[in-house]
Amino acid sequence: MILQSLYALYDRLAKDPAYDLVETGFSPQQIAFRIILHPDGRLFEFQDARVQSDKGKRVPVKMRAPGEAKPPGAGINPCFLWDNQTYLLGRQPEDKPAGFAQKRFEAFRDRHLALEKEIASPRFAAVCRFLEQWTPERLSEAEYGILEEVGPGFGVFQVVGEADPVHEDPAVLEWWKKSQAKNDTSVEGQCLITGEISAITKLHPKIKGIAGAQAAGASIVSFNDTAYESYGKTQGFNSPVGEEAAFRYGAALNNLLNGPQASRHRIRIGDTACVFWTDKPHMVEDIFAAIATGGDRAVEEAQDAGVRKKMEVFLKAVQQGRAAYSDLGSNPDETRFFLLGLAPNAARLSVRFFYQSTLGELLDHLHKHQRDLEIVREFEQPVGKRWADPLSPAYWELLRETTRQGDDPSPLLGGALMRAILEGSPYPEALLTGIIRRVQIERSINYLRAAAIKAVLTRNHRLDIPVMLDPNNTNPAYLHGRLFAVLQKIQEEGGFEQTGRVPEKTIRDTYLASACATPASVFPRLLLLSTHHLRHLHPGRKVQFEQLVAEINWPLTGNARRIHTLEEQGLFLLGYYHQRKAFFTKKEGTAAASI
Repeated sequence: MILQSLYALYDRLAKDPAYDLVETGFSPQQIAFRIILHPDGRLFEFQDARVQSDKGKRVPVKMRAPGEAKPPGAGINPCFLWDNQTYLLGRQPEDKPAGFAQKRFEAFRDRHLALEKEIASPRFAAVCRFLEQWTPERLSEAEYGILEEVGPGFGVFQVVGEADPVHEDPAVLEWWKKSQAKNDTSVEGQCLITGEISAITKLHPKIKGIAGAQAAGASIVSFNDTAYESYGKTQGFNSPVGEEAAFRYGAALNNLLNGPQASRHRIRIGDTACVFWTDKPHMVEDIFAAIATGGDRAVEEAQDAGVRKKMEVFLKAVQQGRAAYSDLGSNPDETRFFLLGLAPNAARLSVRFFYQSTLGELLDHLHKHQRDLEIVREFEQPVGKRWADPLSPAYWELLRETTRQGDDPSPLLGGALMRAILEGSPYPEALLTGIIRRVQIERSINYLRAAAIKAVLTRNHRLDIPVMLDPNNTNPAYLHGRLFAVLQKIQEEGGFEQTGRVPEKTIRDTYLASACATPASVFPRLLLLSTHHLRHLHPGRKVQFEQLVAEINWPLTGNARRIHTLEEQGLFLLGYYHQRKAFFTKKEGTAAASI
């Protein structure tokens, strides 16, 4: 289904000029320099083809070039009318044996000279005359210093007075397209993508733009050993895909990863590069990457008013559910959505996951994720330079809470969490484990950690956990969390009444981890210590706290657990978080409100 979906996408992208998709027999290449020739083949100059990037650096210009991506390896494989300096000019790499460059230059020269009679083009003839006259020894001349600056980048030929490079000459293009037609040595078979009988590709296209993979590109489909081959077939013939179909799926995927609209179609999850698309143009393609990586904060950071409006509509649909789907402009149940995750694996790519559904189903799952996360926020409005807590946090914000500041979360956990969000499946238990471990080490629970704990307990453990404090919840673990928050508040207010300032160190800094994991060994001591702090409070305030402690502690009498399971530790932390938030929320009708 992956290759079929990409094959179908090609037609859609090819019709949209914004994607600048190349046709069969060509590939997008990064061109760093031009060899400018006189019409008779004499060298005019070497010209820097790079352009200024947004970051102020000079970068190669993307250009359509005949042929596929240059294959890696030590073999001699000259391209047609473009290549690196070793092939074009015979530049000898410092780390290669003597004669390395000379052999490759001669192969490049001989290939083109052999084609001169077939290609009736004065510009191509100029290239042939240059290759006959050029000697690699001339590279040492001072005026050729620009070649040192552009380094190992690719170059093309161009004739003085012509606007386009030689490979764009109409006569050259006509010959090239005819030469790509099926020859007598092609192997025919039934294409697994189209189902039609066609010439089968021997090598599948190289996919570029995956960090950690080979720079020249890596394959999704490849056979590098006879152990993986069957029925006497070699290489790509073991998974028969037509040459045209292979080109189409490769061109579509490379365009999503590296094309002019790549920023709209790709996100990164750990070591996995993810690309997404829809089967027909939809506003979700314009904003999904920003929402997935920025959450609802992406709305505030959006510079374009039109994009910001689309984000607001999308987030409204996520937060409110199907009641708001009509604002998306078209029926989301009639549009297909695809998301492909690719990770490097030597010379090949690993498919980490492939998700496909309708946009309606995707929104349903995102809405479910939103409900599972929903919990009272610590900061509902910005405070100073601090952002307000997000209603729809990005996936990486949840992952970040499982590690120390500056450390990278597990890429496997990132992929598992994204799958759970997109598919509506159970969250990875490692998310709960990682967050509880960080809370116990850092002795702090914030909004994002509480939201993630609630989400895992709600979806995976089928617990009914409200957004706000639940005074009717009699679960011992939840009550222990509430009780710990009350005892900490007593210590803070008692210390303030005694010294005029809130204590810098409270029971949270000393006992939170042990109270969360082994409550029976900690709470008798904490209750005893609280009597000391109660003595410093105003009599009315003291009575309020004593009533609240008694209200929480009564169901625990004879019902306390010596050790909390992982699920119960999560409930403890939610009880603690809810109670702490209730102390600072104006709310009527509960005992906590009066505190």
